[in-house]
Amino acid sequence: MTTEIIVPGSTSNLGASFDACGLALSLYLRVEVENRSGAFEVVPSGEGADRLPRDGTNLIVRVARSVAELRGGRIDGARLMVRNEIPLARGLGSSSAAIIAGISVYEALAGDQLSEEELFGYALRFEAHGDNLAPGLLGGMAVACVVDHPVYLRTLVTVRREWPKELRVVLCIPEYEMDTAQMRDVLPKEVPLADAVFNIQRAALLQALISERRFDLFNEALRDRLHQPHRSPLGPGLDEVLRLNDETKEHSGLLGVAISGAGSTVIAFATENYSQIAGEMSYRLATAGIRSRTLEIDVDNRGRVVSSITPPV
Repeated sequence: MTTEIIVPGSTSNLGASFDACGLALSLYLRVEVENRSGAFEVVPSGEGADRLPRDGTNLIVRVARSVAELRGGRIDGARLMVRNEIPLARGLGSSSAAIIAGISVYEALAGDQLSEEELFGYALRFEAHGDNLAPGLLGGMAVACVVDHPVYLRTLVTVRREWPKELRVVLCIPEYEMDTAQMRDVLPKEVPLADAVFNIQRAALLQALISERRFDLFNEALRDRLHQPHRSPLGPGLDEVLRLNDETKEHSGLLGVAISGAGSTVIAFATENYSQIAGEMSYRLATAGIRSRTLEIDVDNRGRVVSSITPPV
């Protein structure tokens, strides 16, 4: 019996909703788990396959083993067939997807079904990005708040919202990477009260406009003063692409634009004319001398899927 684990990638921050809200994307990390004794073997394919470890140092394996130890047990080896569609180090939740997958590998091998509270408690030991972890597990749009926990030190409380199917996303992915830790270091440790209020208002606006289908307010909800102004100057061409958020009326179907996670990907939300919007984003990067690729994708409203596969006889 083989277990298949599918975890979506994600975009986080969503403009003003810094460290609070994320969205699952139809880019997937797929892991097939074949039980066997002995060492772990990882067989990667797809995005970043040439960079990913094929042994026990792989993040998926390290997470699975760590959870087993934390729960007072151990897991035998397995063969992991890993197929990845999520670009690495581009602000699309590749590491969060691997962490969710690693915990799922533990569950499959140990026969131990974790609660959501437990899963997030373990996941936060590996990275602090709840706004990527939550949509990776739950799908759709997820608001994630880190809270203290007596057992796991920290976990997440989350609220998931179904994403409107008529709203699609366009990703513009520059050829360069932006390291999440470095992008965190460039942020100021203190911010003016006016900037904090500015972001709180727009983060709340995003949730309200999705609920009331006031998509005309999307570009306002994506305006931000806490992270994008500090990060975009470090990515050649990003400022030019972000200016599209002030020009939505000039591009039919475009609702708004933001940096995805810590970058370097820029994400656009749209209702039509996806190819034209993608072309405009790519063109603006090209004028800064940067090559890029674009993807027109949907939001994933399912989240993680775990299923059993019976091999052919």
